[in-house]
Parts: sequence; structure tokens; C-alpha cells
Amino acid sequence: MIHCDWKDPLAYAFCEQLTSAQWAWEFLRRNPDYQQEWQRFWQTWQTLEADYGKPPNRDFCAWKNDPRSWVPASECADGECRVDADKVLIECALGARWGFHKFPPDPRDDDPVGEGRLSWRPQSEEALPELSEVAATLMPEQMALVFDLSLPLRPQLDQARHQLQLEASRRRREQQLQPKRVSLLKDHWVTLLRILDASAAGEEVQARQQFGDHAVSEARKMMAKGYLQLLRIP
Repeated sequence: MIHCDWKDPLAYAFCEQLTSAQWAWEFLRRNPDYQQEWQRFWQTWQTLEADYGKPPNRDFCAWKNDPRSWVPASECADGECRVDADKVLIECALGARWGFHKFPPDPRDDDPVGEGRLSWRPQSEEALPELSEVAATLMPEQMALVFDLSLPLRPQLDQARHQLQLEASRRRREQQLQPKRVSLLKDHWVTLLRILDASAAGEEVQARQQFGDHAVSEARKMMAKGYLQLLRIP
């Protein structure tokens, strides 16, 4: 079952022991776009298996030559998939679009991460924004530093590390900063899952009244692509 009874907090007791990788799956599997893409993929996959068989008796040569088993490499520009004559296998392309390796899991699958059937792609650190672009929008947990690119970077990076460590310590002492840890955020993430499940049940209005507009917006962002950021959290 993809969705739980959002009105019953005990229905989310399983979340207590989830890792960040498993949390990412819980948000992705609730995404209607992923559900629809997976369904189309699975229909194609079953058709291919009906035509060419399953391992170990599959006709791999015929399968690879069937245009249904490929998508243009342009559809997988950022996925790091193996490209063969400007084509990418459909299972790799689907996984890459949503941020993981291996065979695309069924959204109804409770824990492909824990069972080793889903492996998230490493998440690279985002480029540091320029101060002028973020000065007015900084959150309490953020800090913007300016680097002089005309000077050697190493001493500036060492100084930046020192400043960041000092500032992080100060904000923690003054309770302005809450470290991002699964153990500290899991209760909030349960709330976001409940909102998504309420929406899937056609009861988003009630969830919005209970949890607020900001939480609903955050839940949608987490389901869209925000789940990938969870993989960076210890």
C-alpha cells in the first residue's frame, strides 16, 4: 500500500526507524508523476518480456534492437547512464530522472532501499550562491561568504571553514540552529507524509486546515525533488 490513513498517527509508526535513503523513497513513491511514469514503463517492460522472454532465456539481441527498449540520450542528459548510439535503456533513463541506480521500483514496494533493490545516486554539493543573489533570503541556518577569485583560494577556503565552524557553534549555543539529522526531523517528515496521503485521498482541504498552507507547500516540494536532499542528511 502506498498511502496510509493520514488521520491515524500510529499508521506511521514504521517511520521511526527509517534511514534518510528510506525517507527519500517514501516521498518519491507518493509522487503521482513517478507513479504514472512507472506504470507506463512497466507496461512496456511486460510487453518486451512477452515478446523476447525472461532471463536466462531472454533473446537479448532482439530486445536491444527493439526501439521500445530505448529512449533518446537527450532524455537522460544528467543521468550518467550508459549511452549506446545516442540511446539509453528505458530502465536506466527512468531511474536517472528520479535520482537512483538499478531497476525502477514499483511505487507499491514498501522498502526497496532496505532490501537492496534501490540505490540512490550520490548527490553532489550545490554550487555556492553569490552573496548578491541570496542576501535578502537567508534562512537562520544559512550563512553567505564572499570570496575574492582574483586571490589564491586555499587560504580563503581555510578561513571560511574557520568562520563557518565558529558561527555554527555560536548559533547552536544561542539555539538559533538545529542540526539536520534524521532523528530530529522524522516527526516533521511524518507530518509531510500525512499531508501527501490526505491529498491522495481527496482530503487535502482538511489537511491544510490541520497543518497549514506552509506545510502543504513543503510536502509538495519534498515529493517533487526535495526528497533527493534527504540523502545529504546524516
